[in-house]
Amino acid sequence: MKRFVSGVVAFSLAALLAAPASAQVSVGEKMKPLKVGNLHNNEFEVELDDLEGHIVIAEFWATWCGPCVASIPHLNEIHEKYKDKGVLLVGISDEPDNVVAPFVKQKSMKYLVASGGKETHQAYGVNAIPHSVLIDPTGTVRWIGHPRNGLDRELEKLIASNPPTRLLGGGPDHNEKVFASIETSLLKGDNQGAVKMLRRVDLKSLDAREGHRARYDGIVNRLTPLAQADFDRGMAAARAKNYGDALATLKRVSVEFKGLPIADRAAAELKRLEADPEVLASKRNEALEGRADNMLKRAKAQADAGEHVMAYKRLKHIVEQFPGTAAAKEAADLVKAYEADAEFMKKVNEG
Repeated sequence: MKRFVSGVVAFSLAALLAAPASAQVSVGEKMKPLKVGNLHNNEFEVELDDLEGHIVIAEFWATWCGPCVASIPHLNEIHEKYKDKGVLLVGISDEPDNVVAPFVKQKSMKYLVASGGKETHQAYGVNAIPHSVLIDPTGTVRWIGHPRNGLDRELEKLIASNPPTRLLGGGPDHNEKVFASIETSLLKGDNQGAVKMLRRVDLKSLDAREGHRARYDGIVNRLTPLAQADFDRGMAAARAKNYGDALATLKRVSVEFKGLPIADRAAAELKRLEADPEVLASKRNEALEGRADNMLKRAKAQADAGEHVMAYKRLKHIVEQFPGTAAAKEAADLVKAYEADAEFMKKVNEG
């Protein structure tokens, strides 16, 4: 059963929305870990297990919750106003990724959004949503309530009394820690871990401390060859007009090596190819080939099972709906063989 978002029995809607949910985490206590599934809109490459120094707003919500949806524009405003001051707003839904991901785009949610946060909802004792928890830079809970009932005021007070000591994704001190972590990963041979940490480098602050630019360039030069072979293979496939392989390879480089300049190149080439009319036509033809081939397999299975009339009709459909495909050519031969059998065709016509 979904948690209540409207008044029941003795509770009015207004009273429910104004009152914070009973929580296992109370004001003055240390925050509990924010354990979630996937993160969306992670523009600062935030790690939810490394939040010290930030003011954090944990916003518990769900796609089916009307008041939660109504709060999104307000939360977008808070995010835009305070994101450059070290304030992290994260919306935590207990729903699966396939529900949350399209909703984030549909509603133009700008702030960090997490799916799969059921364990965190339970840990914070959330039984009414929307439900906001305001956490100071030391990880201490400072306020709990409805996001439209005092969050802005309490956030301003907290910024004045206990401001963030760390910007989201930025600053020389932040970069120093990131470089140290990357270099440790490289010493251990954990190249993927190094690539992941590289995404957290604040490029705007590289020149703020002597030696950081050189360290960054050295790390990039060391990691780039890991992606270069795949990038070259993707580009070779594109030149050979093997567009399916090209698109898949370039997408893999752009995702797995995000943070390296070569990943940006892969993403740019991917975008260019996806807009190419020839590539679009190839993708459509490839999709048709796939559909026709699947249908041909089903027709053959029906024939093997003795369902020859159904198999024949399916083969005719393939020939008519997917002309020019390899499956249609094979289906045409099978149709011809069926139609050469007068007794069979009599049965088809009688049916």
